[in-house]
Amino acid sequence: MGQLDGKVVLLTGASRGIGLAIAKTLGEQGARLILVARHRGPLEQAAAQVPGALLTLPIDVTKPSDVKRLFATVQKRVHRLDVLINNAGVFTFKPFVRTTLDDWRRNLETNLTSLFLTTQAALPMLRRSHGDVVNILSISSRVSFPNCSAYSASKFGAIGLTDVLRKELRALGIRVTAILPGMTNTRMKKEFDSPVAAQDLLQPEDVAAAVRSALEQPRRATVEEIMLLPSGGAIRAKK
Repeated sequence: MGQLDGKVVLLTGASRGIGLAIAKTLGEQGARLILVARHRGPLEQAAAQVPGALLTLPIDVTKPSDVKRLFATVQKRVHRLDVLINNAGVFTFKPFVRTTLDDWRRNLETNLTSLFLTTQAALPMLRRSHGDVVNILSISSRVSFPNCSAYSASKFGAIGLTDVLRKELRALGIRVTAILPGMTNTRMKKEFDSPVAAQDLLQPEDVAAAVRSALEQPRRATVEEIMLLPSGGAIRAKK
């Protein structure tokens, strides 16, 4: 086992893509995983691939009642939490003039409001463990792109919230890390209006490795932010 042996990690958006890669990577290091996603079937399929899967909980993290139930279950059945990883996310790629209010709300609720709900609910247990919060954000938290108005607004808000949490929670012994990947080879790439070459993208395992690196730092050190970009630079459309 690795440096995360025995650590209890709650991971949202855990059923596929970056979330599943993070679960596998941390599980291989001995972490005990609480896997959260909206749909039970994909979540259970993911858990079968993850060493150290402790609980699978189908939860919508945009709903306060679901989040309250989630952490009540964790407290009752596990009694502790060492790491919260907020990974649930959605992506809308369309011009602002065609962005609907439903698009706007879906991005804000999933990419921003869920961080507020889960982190606040996790704090009692994280305070006891002097734990970690890791928010999987995006390069779009720092750089705006055309056709991403709802997504960019949600991610700019998320990095602002993450920065505030870091300042407020360090006095409680809780570390807060932001991971900002560039375009990654997940289902989100299908939202673009032209295909991209998968070999030019980051892979979910690259993001997972960054999360592991941050969590394995000694407690005297905090990795505040990791910006992870494709080495080839701008993404090229397929020919």
